[in-house]
This record gives sequence, C-alpha cells and structure tokens, in this order.
Amino acid sequence: MAFMDFLFGEKSKTKTKPIYNPQQEQLLNQILGGIQPGIGSGIQNLQNILGGDQASMDAFQAPSRRAFEQETLPTIAERFTGTFGEGSQRSSAFGQALGQAGRELEENLASQRAGLQSGALGQLLQLLGPAISPRQYQYTKDRQPGFLENLGVPLAQGAASALPLMMLL
Repeated sequence: MAFMDFLFGEKSKTKTKPIYNPQQEQLLNQILGGIQPGIGSGIQNLQNILGGDQASMDAFQAPSRRAFEQETLPTIAERFTGTFGEGSQRSSAFGQALGQAGRELEENLASQRAGLQSGALGQLLQLLGPAISPRQYQYTKDRQPGFLENLGVPLAQGAASALPLMMLL
C-alpha cells in the first residue's frame, strides 16, 4: 500500500495524538490512582457542603455561634447594664441591640456558607478536572499528492504552454 500511496497520493486522514508525553501520562495515572481511595470521602464532604447538608453546616457554624453566645451577648448585656443600670436589659433598646447582633450573625453565617459552597465547587471541579479532561486530541492530516500527480501537473502545464506554439507550425 505504501508504494501505491507514493504513486497516487494519500487520502486525508483523521488521527489522534496524546496530549501528554508517556512520563506525564504515567504520573497522571499515578495521581488519579492515588487519590481514588480517599476521594470518596472528600467528594462526599464537598457534596454535603454543596447540597447544604444541615449537619455539615451546623458543624461549620458552631464556632461562630459559640463565640456569639460567649462573647457578643455578654458584651452587649454588660454595655447596657454598665451604662443604664440594672433594669436596662428589659428595655426595647436592649432587645433591638440583641436583634441587630443576631441579624449580623446570621448574615455573616450566610455569607460564610456561600463562600464555603463556592470554594467546595471549585475544589470539586479541580479534583475532577484531570479525570474528565481529554487526554488525546484529534487532527486531520491533509491529502498528500503522489509522485505521478506531482509529475503530471508540470507536464500538463508544459504541454498547455507548448500547444499554441505547435498550432503555429
């Protein structure tokens, strides 16, 4: 077949070529193989975060809520007691201060949750990226003219330019 291709040319062909050299491919396979045993729990954690699993969110938010209860609330109560006296904690201003602090806590927690979910999505895509990205690409090798075609074109051109001269004779 190679001799025929030499004479008459080769048709265009679609071929595939690996993106990575053999060493890179081997390293990528080792990395993917190495993370597969632990990836299950990591992906499960990321899915819990992305899905809004309440237990995961409670665990994440627990330190902020504890700090609110142990630091923020006593600070507000102390400020009202010290400034306005003993009965000031029954005032509407005290309730408003607590309400405002609670709203700020919930807003901060919602913002943290959104950031956590965004980060989890990025981590998940980063983990899955090498596994789902193509490792080969396709390209088309153009048709290659053969020897006879390469020889025939100049002969035909020569004959075409000589034809008017031959008619004059």
